[in-house]
Amino acid sequence: KNYLYKQKKQPISGFVLFWTEKVPLELYRMRKNMLAAIVFFALAAFLGAVSQHYDSDFVDIVLGEGYVSDTEGRIASGDPMGIYGESPQVSMFFQITINNIRVAFITFALGIFASLGTYLLLLKNGIMLGSFQWWFNAKGLLLTSFLAVWIHGAFEISAIVIAGAAGITVGNGLLFPKSFSRLQSLVFSAKRGLLVMLSLVPVFILAGALESFVTRYYLDMPDALKWTIIILSFGIIILYYGVYPFFVARKYPEKIEVKEVPRHIPERKIEYLKIRSVGEIFSDSFYLMITKIRVFNNIFFKLIFPLAICFGTIVFSINFSYFDIKLEWDDSLQTLFGMGSSFSLITFLGWPVILALIISLSYFSIDSEIKSHSISNYLKFTLKPFGSLYAYSLIIFTVFIFFHWLLLILTFIALGPILSQIPSFVLIEKFNLFTAFGKSFQFEKGGYADGIGNIVVFLLITTIFFQVLHNPLDMGLIPIIDDFLKDTLIINVEFYRVVINAFNATVYLLFIGFLIVIVYMSFGLFYYSNNEKLKASGLYKRLEKFGTRNRNFETKSDFE
Repeated sequence: KNYLYKQKKQPISGFVLFWTEKVPLELYRMRKNMLAAIVFFALAAFLGAVSQHYDSDFVDIVLGEGYVSDTEGRIASGDPMGIYGESPQVSMFFQITINNIRVAFITFALGIFASLGTYLLLLKNGIMLGSFQWWFNAKGLLLTSFLAVWIHGAFEISAIVIAGAAGITVGNGLLFPKSFSRLQSLVFSAKRGLLVMLSLVPVFILAGALESFVTRYYLDMPDALKWTIIILSFGIIILYYGVYPFFVARKYPEKIEVKEVPRHIPERKIEYLKIRSVGEIFSDSFYLMITKIRVFNNIFFKLIFPLAICFGTIVFSINFSYFDIKLEWDDSLQTLFGMGSSFSLITFLGWPVILALIISLSYFSIDSEIKSHSISNYLKFTLKPFGSLYAYSLIIFTVFIFFHWLLLILTFIALGPILSQIPSFVLIEKFNLFTAFGKSFQFEKGGYADGIGNIVVFLLITTIFFQVLHNPLDMGLIPIIDDFLKDTLIINVEFYRVVINAFNATVYLLFIGFLIVIVYMSFGLFYYSNNEKLKASGLYKRLEKFGTRNRNFETKSDFE
């Protein structure tokens, strides 16, 4: 009987098919995007070279004065590309390979911003390459630098450009969905682009190996050997990623056009009046967020987010000098929300208004009694209990900006489940703040542990999601985009740091807004779950239908 459950082994032919058919056909389908990426990168490199030709200090801005100064020292010592031999070979291999894969996947992933993010990174890398090579030309070392850089650069730079083509494919899926929804088209194009990205991993390994183990010996190698390595490397890239896809497409013309079939996700009705585990609350909260995304987009981006941006602009104008310096993520948040030395009465009283509106949106989105989720109905839903909701938001905001981290943890353990349920009584039961607090205290007597568990789960989710923006390895999206904005703005914009900090603040507001909505959706579901334990309203409702089923004909109750 064990043979019934034994998983079928994947034959080696599947691996061969990936390289000989799937990737080449995908490369053929994105041939126009590949051409666009190559031309754009070449123009960016040309722009970098021209800029360096007319401004000898341009490379200082692009690569940094420290790097340029160190390279000048190496030129003086007779080893202009000596940087490639300064690190241990093995550690250098892993570090460079991981970094190159990181840059390529970020170039690919930023295609989700309508291809703009991908084009920006191609622009940055192209300008860096062009200005770097032309700087060596001014030193009379163009051929020396070219032969040294392109020993590994033939694989490395080519792979980044190909990753750019994959990123443009993702962006085009969002911009030109054809007969699919934008989300469906984005998913399909991302899958296609990811296939090509996976094929680039061996290319980056080869590039890392050449840079770590071969390039360091550029002074001792004859030029003929360098040219051979460069030509062979470009030959492999051109043959597999340029020529071979046309050969495969001609061989399998019937497979060129892909007929994507959207995955059917059956709709399920969320039953509010039921007892849920912490895991069910978590999964149902995300499901509600997905199904209510139109409600969220309509109200959040048309009403709440513009208000938050306007208020954030006021905060920036008040604290302009603070934002005109480089801020780490924690400093940026402290300045934006008025923590510590950045405290002001305006931020203290203003941000709770935005918080109250977002919390109300969470409950408005999941209220099954509301037939139309229009902005006018949202305002009616919010305005009457707004005083109590604002006072609650002020309490929460006070706890987070004034409490020491140890006191914050103790408050979270002691009062977290109680504080999390107050909006449920304010917005669902229509109680005032004081009555809601008393009801929440009684309400949590039997569900305190579940309340803590629910909050802990979403704290972990918040931490994981935040790693996408920032992480200890500086591999988050914000540091990458910040570096690009700095390189782009530093020449022409006097207060470029303010622009960078404004961008970061906008991202933080979006991130925090999304999290507040989904967290308070979970608090609403937890309220219904606990309410069912105490009152069994849902059970009584189901008992009313007991025995009503018609033996001969199906009725509405058979499908609920």
